[in-house]
Amino acid sequence: MGQRQNSEIVTEVASLVQDPDIAERLTVTGPADVLPSLYRVTTVATASVAAAAVGASRLLAARGGGAPPEVTVDTRHASAVFRSERYLRVAGKPPPSPWDPISGYYRTGDDRWIQLHCNFPHHRNGILDLLGTPGERAAVERVIRRFEAEPLELELHAMGLCASMARSEREWREHRQARAVDELPLVEVRRLGDGPALAAPPAETPAAGLRVLDLTRVIAGPVAGRTLAAYGADVLRVGAAHLPEVHTVLVDTGFGKRNAFLNLRVTADARRLRELIASADVVLQAYRPMALDRLGFGPEAVARIRPGIVCATITAYGRQGPWSGLRGFDSLVQTASGIATAAAAVTRSDRPVPLPAQALDHSTGYLTVYGVLDALARRATEGGSWHVGVSLTRTGRWLQGLGHHDTLALPDPTREEAEEFCATMNSEFGPLSYIRPAATVAGVAPSWSSPPAQLGTSPAVWA
Repeated sequence: MGQRQNSEIVTEVASLVQDPDIAERLTVTGPADVLPSLYRVTTVATASVAAAAVGASRLLAARGGGAPPEVTVDTRHASAVFRSERYLRVAGKPPPSPWDPISGYYRTGDDRWIQLHCNFPHHRNGILDLLGTPGERAAVERVIRRFEAEPLELELHAMGLCASMARSEREWREHRQARAVDELPLVEVRRLGDGPALAAPPAETPAAGLRVLDLTRVIAGPVAGRTLAAYGADVLRVGAAHLPEVHTVLVDTGFGKRNAFLNLRVTADARRLRELIASADVVLQAYRPMALDRLGFGPEAVARIRPGIVCATITAYGRQGPWSGLRGFDSLVQTASGIATAAAAVTRSDRPVPLPAQALDHSTGYLTVYGVLDALARRATEGGSWHVGVSLTRTGRWLQGLGHHDTLALPDPTREEAEEFCATMNSEFGPLSYIRPAATVAGVAPSWSSPPAQLGTSPAVWA
């Protein structure tokens, strides 16, 4: 049964990468199901990691002129990387939880659930101000009991805050945002403009020598930058001193990157970013939709600065539909789309039940890598500038489209069981034990050459 179901994973990868012959070059090992879930989370984890490796394989072939080499991926390793922030150890201990005490599910006055996401201080303070309550969970619970879920969600969205009413899968299918996202491909790759063919020289690693600007925070975007670094790219992560960060995630997703500060509202810093873009190969951005566009760094503007660029945009809710401009996070999408309530119904839980990993985040990160590497391979032969578009919501629709697959009775894998996929590295944060990158290309596993860096410790220049 396991082998047959692994062949189903290969079939899913073939559909993702639009290559019906991929089975000749892709080997999937390990049990068909690793993570306990109502959904095919192991399938999505393995297929996403495999798709990124297929993109690396294509780029390696484009650089060397031969056929794309073979790819292997293990379901247990892919599942472990989807829990990398849970399995990270700093000086032998788990890092602090990224979750603020006010974040979580609350029962509303109409006996529904709403989830608040307060892990950034300004989101937390905005919600507390709107509710008119002090920062105590019991006080927030009492106030939210006075509201109906949907009007409260609408008010929070109107204020630019992060929350989702828990819907059923049926309610979500009928929602205008779900219908809008269903019209989009899982990974949207489109040509931005003309540019010369830019074939990188042969190299031992797929992305060696390529320059990546990582303008992302939290999980999906940083996972994409971390994975490109593992495939050999020079990744410069650009943040700003005034922007909040989630420390645990910053460490977990910081491998292989240098970390610089620029404030794009300062003229000299904006000029410096344009200079970096002018000699970059890839720009990753995952800020609120249109935030960088308003500062002159949207995909079309970036392509004018650097013909031949590959620009990737990661959003929560997709580029079209009534929610396209909202802030959002993995857990909120799970709540809004019925993923959390479907599992609750099966387990007879009295509250929503999230997935066993931040699977939408991680999957979207690996799908971004696939799109970027595939676009770089196209650039080598066709030329042009390219845009890659992905969203957490479209990834969630993919997961839901695979159907319910009740493996909730599986034992939840422990950190000790993932030890075989761990490595150690010293860092400014202390000694780290972390999950190694999954998959191999041409028999070689991706790896990081440097540990995570503290915020703003590198100059905003290419290595």
